[in-house]
Amino acid sequence: MIGVIVATHGEFGNGLLATLQMIMGTTEGILSVPLAAEDSMETFQTKLEAALQAVDPKGEGTLVLVDMLGGTPFNVSLQMTQKRKIHVVTGVSLPMLIKVASHRDETDLKAFALEVQKASRESVVTSVELFKS
Repeated sequence: MIGVIVATHGEFGNGLLATLQMIMGTTEGILSVPLAAEDSMETFQTKLEAALQAVDPKGEGTLVLVDMLGGTPFNVSLQMTQKRKIHVVTGVSLPMLIKVASHRDETDLKAFALEVQKASRESVVTSVELFKS
């Protein structure tokens, strides 16, 4: 099963995981790694490495969902793709997390990252689109 880490600024990821568990019940192999205001890049990297070991102890593959492109969670995760089997997807949201939690054992890591990206784009709509005549 693909490991999953939600890496975000502050407690955003913890809130997403709590909401996911409210909807889907207990989810194994999914952890949140919050970036605290006082964390250096090195401190955050250490926290992320510990979470990677916990969700993917055999190094089979982990999907890291981050809140934004270019932020510390993204930058640190991207650097780690050179050492571990990791794919990073930006713009973590509740629909994305539900998709990940319910389908992560159906495909390989690379294909899954692309599938999650596509599904997330499709989940963003406006009322203008919904009520278009």
